[in-house]
Amino acid sequence: MTCGLRQTLLFSLIWIVSGCDGDQEVAPAYISVSSFSFEIRAGEGTQRQNITDGWIYVGGQYVGAYELPAIIPLLNNGSAEVRILPGYRQDGRITNAYRYALLEPYVTQASFAALDTTVIVPVTRYQSGLKFPFIEGFDGAHFFNTDRDNDPETKIQLTTSQDAFEGSRSGIIELTEQHSSLTCVYDIERAIPQSPDPIILELHFKSDIPFSIGFIGNKGIGGEDDLIQATLLPKSDWTKVYFDYREIINLSNAISYRLAIRANYQSDTPLATQRIWIDNVKVIHR
Repeated sequence: MTCGLRQTLLFSLIWIVSGCDGDQEVAPAYISVSSFSFEIRAGEGTQRQNITDGWIYVGGQYVGAYELPAIIPLLNNGSAEVRILPGYRQDGRITNAYRYALLEPYVTQASFAALDTTVIVPVTRYQSGLKFPFIEGFDGAHFFNTDRDNDPETKIQLTTSQDAFEGSRSGIIELTEQHSSLTCVYDIERAIPQSPDPIILELHFKSDIPFSIGFIGNKGIGGEDDLIQATLLPKSDWTKVYFDYREIINLSNAISYRLAIRANYQSDTPLATQRIWIDNVKVIHR
């Protein structure tokens, strides 16, 4: 159990004691909560998310945090407000369940009756007023072109449309023993202010080898901060991952930032050409 996430559901009946009538069995009502769907506005990038969890409140009372979809027993009768806060797995680790505090909660009114199941289909979206300093979908030209590895042969290229995860293209990196190192940096700097709220880096990827993504911070006369600190492990299927860079950005407090990706050829991997595919890179903050 991580961050209150309940991996197993309790379907047992709950017993209470009545002073005059002896023991009485109280049958629960149930809610069936499906996985979140996601809506976007213009300028917010991809709609494809991986909102795995829900923090659930019924009638103002905390019920628990569940991996969705889930069926949950309740001691509720009649009408009550259902509030579900969306959550994700941080750093690509299945044990790191976190609320996604930049998304809107789903709120609805529902009716409950003993032994009946009420179906809830939650929807969420980014909260209004958020900033998106970086959105890179690799559809056509892209902005990961600044070379920091001194090898012009190692760079982010574009896939064919058939190999794209979404849209017309995705990004692809190819490393060999002869061209073994890549550090590429986004061409444009953006300000990201210090914040008590999450600063989320999202992306889709699949990869033959580990690689890292993060930022290069511009500190003016203080030089640069290398903040390429989020490591992704190999995945054979396209995977959505989330990183909260709030603490790192707050500690750096640079004037501006550029996204950056770093990868190195793995000599202990039998693949002669080692590939990384990426798509839908974006940064969101308040």
